[in-house]
Amino acid sequence: MTPEEVIAYFSKDRYATQTTGIEILVAEKDHAKTRLKILPKHLNANDTVMGGCIYTIADFTFALACNVDNTDTCTLSSNIIFNAPATGEYLYAESRVIKSGKTIASFDVIVTDENGKLIATSTMMGFRKS
Repeated sequence: MTPEEVIAYFSKDRYATQTTGIEILVAEKDHAKTRLKILPKHLNANDTVMGGCIYTIADFTFALACNVDNTDTCTLSSNIIFNAPATGEYLYAESRVIKSGKTIASFDVIVTDENGKLIATSTMMGFRKS
């Protein structure tokens, strides 16, 4: 898919875009960036951003980056390390390719808050359907 097709397709992901509220900032071959305005619905009992919300923005950003100019790719495995609680009003996730092969793709996803503080790091691997 082209970057425009990827944005149009993933904008229809109701959980990521409507329920969670993730905005697509960049979607290009092997790179994507997203943003999430932190709202009360994203907070856990400690009033910090829920880990599942942080994972969702990482996973969605990975999906954007690995599907531009490639066949349909699905997550094969993922690992996330939560480094610190978010501060501020926004979370950002940026995905960069490690290796983009014919059937397997690996990406790093970095999640930061608006102050540039590292919130989470994730390594994700995708399987490209042929």
